[in-house]
Amino acid sequence: MSKRRLFRWPARRTAGLGCLALLVTSMVSWYLYVHQETPNNDHDIVTSQLAQLTSTYSNATNDIGLVLAATVKEDLTWLLNYCKDHGSIPFIYTTDQPPAPYLLVPRTIRGREAAAYLSFVVDFYHQLPKYTIFIHSNLDQWHNDLFGPHTSPALKNLRLEAVDAQGYVNLRCEHDPGCPTSVHPWSPTQIDIEKDDIRAFFPEVYETILGVPAEKVPEHIGNVCCGQFAVSRERILERPREDYERMLKWAEETELTDSFGVGWVYEKIWHIIFGMDVI
Repeated sequence: MSKRRLFRWPARRTAGLGCLALLVTSMVSWYLYVHQETPNNDHDIVTSQLAQLTSTYSNATNDIGLVLAATVKEDLTWLLNYCKDHGSIPFIYTTDQPPAPYLLVPRTIRGREAAAYLSFVVDFYHQLPKYTIFIHSNLDQWHNDLFGPHTSPALKNLRLEAVDAQGYVNLRCEHDPGCPTSVHPWSPTQIDIEKDDIRAFFPEVYETILGVPAEKVPEHIGNVCCGQFAVSRERILERPREDYERMLKWAEETELTDSFGVGWVYEKIWHIIFGMDVI
């Protein structure tokens, strides 16, 4: 009798430990299931459809390209609807690491939208659409002023005749505050100097990006906020492709500032890059 007990006791203990292990495994599986990130299937569906539109692009048949940077967190449904309704072609550059599926991959991600804008110009330099409109990815933007915060009405009301006439048109319409002189390359503040702010190095930055000597660096720079604008093909082509490659190289390699600073610099000088007056 005692021998049988000695024989059976380990079997019962093993069975008990097996049940405990199964219980722990089940609890861990339940926890991981509850706390797992839900795949963003809606985002993938939208971006794949946008990518299909991009794949149909031909500058012989498509006049308008919409260029933007985006992450997987941003809802691009509005862009898909707009492109379908208005025959525009989206060129969406991912700024995620690793790159999000379906989207175009920029040559650098430093500067975010600046990297996307410049990558597009370099990638499509020899097959640009007649009009390229550089925009932000979210539908609502505080600087969309005259027609409300949504980007769609701003695009609908953009007069392409103005782009033909000017070559470069900012999407912001309000005259206030206009073009404030927010950058003074040769007169940085003491605080900028002490903090090694990018403003303290602006002459050097300007020379490198624009490929000009020091005497061409202006005393003051003024621009319309905020990084959404339309440019004609002819205006983009006034600069050789190598200029835009140099601009991308600076964005990727500069040690004077971080990614945010790179984007800030370009936001201050897009109008100059595309042939407008410094103020």
